[in-house]
Amino acid sequence: MRRGRASALGAVVGLALACLIWRPAGAEEANATQLAESFVQSVGDRAVEFLKSCGQEGAEADQDALRDLIRSGFNIELIGRFVLGKYARKATRAQLREYKSLYREFFVGSYSRQLCAFRGDLVTVLGSQPVGARDLMVDTRVDRDGQSLNASWRVRRSKSTDAYQIIDLVIDGVSMALSQREEFSSIIVNGGVERLLEVLRGKLAAAEDAGTPAGQASTAVRTESHVGGSQSAVKTAPASR
Repeated sequence: MRRGRASALGAVVGLALACLIWRPAGAEEANATQLAESFVQSVGDRAVEFLKSCGQEGAEADQDALRDLIRSGFNIELIGRFVLGKYARKATRAQLREYKSLYREFFVGSYSRQLCAFRGDLVTVLGSQPVGARDLMVDTRVDRDGQSLNASWRVRRSKSTDAYQIIDLVIDGVSMALSQREEFSSIIVNGGVERLLEVLRGKLAAAEDAGTPAGQASTAVRTESHVGGSQSAVKTAPASR
């Protein structure tokens, strides 16, 4: 009889321990999802406010705030490495240092221009799903003037800061990181890494002369290429990150 009670008690204890072991993993995953979605919602809400004055005179403060939001919200260094891709191995150390500096400023101007073009009145988080081992894709709907578009934000949690950052933005199925990678690749194939640096230098110089943020003027590097839909973009974009 005692053996039966002991066995039953052991089974109960074992089940309780198993639940304790299993629950934290689920709770941690749910918490990560909630944090990622809250992060994207916060970035979207702030961007909407800053973009209300996009293109208007006297809106320098909002545009500066938008560029600061891009610098903090996006992992520009990681995106820059992905965009350069395999051609990083063909670049000298000096070229890589210059590329990193030029790309950061180009990215901020380019994305502020893109967000201005797709600005909306309301950003709504629709849900999220894991992508790969480290990322989450947060799906949103951007509403404006009775119309809407789909925007998915690929986010990754930084090990150093324990905060989420955006590593790609997919608008209506088009990955901005992939599109930019294709354009950079085309430039390098035709003229080498130095040619890409020349394009970026020219872009920044033209924006400075025009008194507009880098990337606000006509784009020297296009970001309009379609990549076959969001699922294709999700599977391909992080390959070398």
